Amino acid sequence: MKCKVRKLGWIVFILIYPLNLSAQEAERKIAYDNYRQYETAAQQVSDPAKEASIQLFRKYFSEYSERISKNLQLELEKYIQLLRTDGSFSDLSDSNAGKALKGNEADSGGSITDALNRIWTISEAFREGKLTVEQNSDLWDKCQKAILRYGNMEISRPNTWVRFHASCFAIPTAAVNIYFCHLKQMENVEQGCVKDEQLTAVCDMLKMLALQAWTQPFRNDDTDQNVVQLERFRNHVWWVGGNALGYRSLLPVAFMFRSIPMVDLLAEVCQKAISVTSQNTYDDSLWNEGFTADGAGWGHGKQCLIWGYPIDGTLNALNMLSLLKKSPWERKLTRENVDALFNYFRGSNYYYYKGYTLPCLDRNSMSYKPDGSVIRYNGMLKQLLDNWSDCFSESELQEIKQLYAEVRTKTILMKDYSSLYNGTRWFFNNDDLIKKNDRYHIIVNMSSSRCDGIESAIGFADSYNFYTTDGITLFQKDGNEYGKALGAYDVTAFPGVTAREGMDRLIPVTNWRGYCSKYNFAAAATRGGENAVAGYIFEKMNASDKEGVNDRGDNHGKNEILYGVKAYKSYFMFGDYMVALGAGITNKHPEIAGNIRTSIEQTEKTGKVYVNKGKGIEWIVQQGKFAYSAFPAYSRKVHYTCETKKTNWMKMNSSNQNNKDLPGQVDIFRMWIDHGPKPINESYGYVVYAGEGLPAERYPFEVLRNDTLVQAIQVAESQIIEAVFYSSEEILKTKNMTIEVSSPCALLIEKEKGGYTISVTDPEMNKDCTEIRVKINGKSVSCAMPQGRYGGKSTVVFMR
Repeated sequence: MKCKVRKLGWIVFILIYPLNLSAQEAERKIAYDNYRQYETAAQQVSDPAKEASIQLFRKYFSEYSERISKNLQLELEKYIQLLRTDGSFSDLSDSNAGKALKGNEADSGGSITDALNRIWTISEAFREGKLTVEQNSDLWDKCQKAILRYGNMEISRPNTWVRFHASCFAIPTAAVNIYFCHLKQMENVEQGCVKDEQLTAVCDMLKMLALQAWTQPFRNDDTDQNVVQLERFRNHVWWVGGNALGYRSLLPVAFMFRSIPMVDLLAEVCQKAISVTSQNTYDDSLWNEGFTADGAGWGHGKQCLIWGYPIDGTLNALNMLSLLKKSPWERKLTRENVDALFNYFRGSNYYYYKGYTLPCLDRNSMSYKPDGSVIRYNGMLKQLLDNWSDCFSESELQEIKQLYAEVRTKTILMKDYSSLYNGTRWFFNNDDLIKKNDRYHIIVNMSSSRCDGIESAIGFADSYNFYTTDGITLFQKDGNEYGKALGAYDVTAFPGVTAREGMDRLIPVTNWRGYCSKYNFAAAATRGGENAVAGYIFEKMNASDKEGVNDRGDNHGKNEILYGVKAYKSYFMFGDYMVALGAGITNKHPEIAGNIRTSIEQTEKTGKVYVNKGKGIEWIVQQGKFAYSAFPAYSRKVHYTCETKKTNWMKMNSSNQNNKDLPGQVDIFRMWIDHGPKPINESYGYVVYAGEGLPAERYPFEVLRNDTLVQAIQVAESQIIEAVFYSSEEILKTKNMTIEVSSPCALLIEKEKGGYTISVTDPEMNKDCTEIRVKINGKSVSCAMPQGRYGGKSTVVFMR
């Protein structure tokens, strides 16, 4: 049923809640004009079938809450007692309206958010029949006054970027729920059946507040003039991924406004959002956050935040599409949707091991989490099985069922699909090489100018995410080797990182883009088995200094010790070994105090640490874990220590104040190579053994080259060559082979019967590089480079 557009709402609102003639009036008028614009637009579209469906959805939302918090409901009686006759809460100060929460300026609703959530809690009691408008008229009157009081504070706030979390997530959610809790009264107003000016103003106010799910924060572009368009949900961190669909109550608000255009758009956005983006399609894909084509995901720019925003955005897209089933907006999952989901399930499982997500993949890695948990996409699997089974083939459905069963055990093996869920995988959109099997897990988290680092935020998230994407190499057998150690971590000594020492000189900052390398060079080559090679050029830069960043934080000009260390770093995986080489290590700012170190390990000490001597080599072994050996050439520079350190969990992440039983100390094993204070063109080499028992007495490989032009090894007693070519002008020579390439690349050559399997990757993702030619002993083969969304992926060819 269409409602008549009322023309007196703003006048009525002014009469009920007088406005101060100030700059705030302009903000209030914007809120009211927006409300009238979209209410009027909704009235101008007619479709009987969709109108009838909207009425059914309005009835549904009058019976069921959207995003309700059970914790709030426990305080019902308390909130009723605190609510005064003028609509204020006795324990809430107006001076806290718009105050940042825990130092997060983006979450600045303060007492406004608290008050409206309380009114929502009381309104739920009206919805459930515990209270009635007739028998509790005094309370209902106080609730109305509170809606106008705190709502007026909210719509008076300046339309700047701080109108984020509270203004577009929490407050609209409270407002739309309050509206539907009192739907009978609201519809009486909309139909012109009442002359109650206060109730009329309340209806207007709830719509102004709820509409903020669509309007806030202002983007300051053309979409602010019309938010009901596809472009509104593209190319902005506030309007893609979880920030677009995950946390906004968009669909209930669309039904609140009876807006067919809004629901039409949401159905389109939800379906198109279940797709992938990539480095090469960043500007063309619907979302430039969410699932990435390599099987991982991005959030807040090109950060590898695979467990938050990509899941939250996609899951709520599925939730909304599920709700729209058997309505005029019903849609089926397309082949693109299905492929994107499977790619993500298979790929992101590499970032989870035996019940634990890998550390350093979000802004809360330093939050103490001693217990394992099911993988975060568990909810998506259940959603698909419950509501979308008919969109999958029988084999696809069986895979989802098997995955869902294993997910709930916190151990994902998927033996019937082993090559899809285990092995080595190159995440070309995220600069990550991961090796995963049932015995151990290794990640090499490289860095380039293409990706962002991991964000940090003082007051409510990690405070020291300075090195988490600087080439860290994590070695795990249980899945939680680093969880306890992080409370006492020296972050300048993350495993695998080459950096200047000086943890005590670091100043915590808020940096929404983290830190990356200034070089566009990072790649790995693998065909998915046990062999892989990776390499990158590193010199740290602040990712917030990139062009087009609209959320830079407060980090500029701070922490000079982070910068000025350059290195060429490569990694070689074969069997149960990983070799790490470094070359060109140079301190470009020797005037800054502190030695330059390459850290090999910094982990919790859980077993005996001892020395095992081989034939001319020495291994440092942690019983039940891994063995580490620096090459003999660096024996005078290698150090290791076992120490008990006091933890400081609050320093690492202030959210730890909510955790009980925080360990006060932790035993830590550390190992590193010290390059001194002023290295120039120095190098390093070490190897880690991940297998059972003790490693071989002799290294099972030969280093062919380790310089700034080529880094390469050959596996002993085989013709497996792994190399990183930083220059295409070089020739790599072995005892019986010469190798040339036409472009810089990561290269894996595996001798097999009848020829060689060659895996090659372009480390620069050069769109003009359509092929790389590999020449072995004078014979050349062309390796076509993947294009489009798969740019940067390894190409695998066979040379006879």
